[in-house]
Amino acid sequence: MRVAIDYTTAIAQGAGIGRYVRCLVEALIALDSSSQYELLACGRSAQELPFPSRPNVEVRHIFLPDRHWFRWQLPFYSRYFSGPVDIYHGPNFALPSLKKTLRKIVTIHDLAYLEYPQYVPPATRSYLNAVVPAAIAEADVVVAVSHSVARALNQYYRVPREKIAVIPNGVGTRFRHVTDPIPLEETRRKFGLHAPFVLSVGTLEPRKNHLGLIKAFTQVREQRADVVLALAGDEGWLYEETRQIVTKLKLEGRVRFLGRVSEDELVALYNMAEIFAFPSFYEGFGIPPLEAMACGAPVITSNMSSLPEVVGDAALMLDPYDIDAIAASISHLLEDRELRESLRQKGYERARSYSWHNAASKMLSVYRRLYNGETVFGDEVELS
Repeated sequence: MRVAIDYTTAIAQGAGIGRYVRCLVEALIALDSSSQYELLACGRSAQELPFPSRPNVEVRHIFLPDRHWFRWQLPFYSRYFSGPVDIYHGPNFALPSLKKTLRKIVTIHDLAYLEYPQYVPPATRSYLNAVVPAAIAEADVVVAVSHSVARALNQYYRVPREKIAVIPNGVGTRFRHVTDPIPLEETRRKFGLHAPFVLSVGTLEPRKNHLGLIKAFTQVREQRADVVLALAGDEGWLYEETRQIVTKLKLEGRVRFLGRVSEDELVALYNMAEIFAFPSFYEGFGIPPLEAMACGAPVITSNMSSLPEVVGDAALMLDPYDIDAIAASISHLLEDRELRESLRQKGYERARSYSWHNAASKMLSVYRRLYNGETVFGDEVELS
């Protein structure tokens, strides 16, 4: 079996979908040595992240200037390079124009641009509105990262159950409880986090609800003036609002913007945090709460979209639009050591049920079923 995978995002993005593609491919090639994998990518510079190296992996990489970087239209993707391809997988919403005889899979990570368009930049909405319907029509199988996304695919695009495969994301093995104090102290010193802190991880953009979290934090500080709020993540769409509200509420020094952090630093931050707060308005899956759980951080998160499905009973869930509820949950958890320990133990157990090995096993099953001519999927898809 010969499988081609669009690897562009994996070399271009450190987090988000880039991490999804890297982790999934690494797990696939570790699991399956009998198939041949072609990793296809176009890049804009020589600064990309590296490709995996295995005997059964071939890399096809070209460089294009920014203004021509339209991977879903690239003719080189449909030429099949050194020989015939059996399966083509587009892991980032899009599929190029391909031979009708080729089996095709597309991964859809969320439909935020339809369900919550106010939280998605206009250019991204336009792009996804163009490529997603075409990819769904072209694909033999549509992979959804959660049942929440599967339901949205059925609701908005009438994708039938038998065409959908739900394959949840995983948690990397590096995300674990750390007992060595040295990396923890190095990270603490680097970011000046000497006080107890509440951690949140995610790009600074409206969908992540940093504004609501910061407003809630002002109430928390009325009871716990020693606590700091640490926000780890790149500056994204409309990030200025988040920085402005910190100034407006006079929280400089109490709300720390950590920016992009390395994976090692992220593991240390999860391990040191008193609480991990993730009151996002919408997630197609939501990996950060599971990463936090794997590292032993008690989690507070939203009761919307896929998050209840992902965290189960291992987190405190709340209405992300309710500022008072966010504040009350953080304050309660800060004061209740027994509850924190209960969530910590439940979190360890919950995170263990999500691995990239499991995700790769399910994806490989889809590849093989397609290769063997099966056309009906959706065995475990929940649409109601």
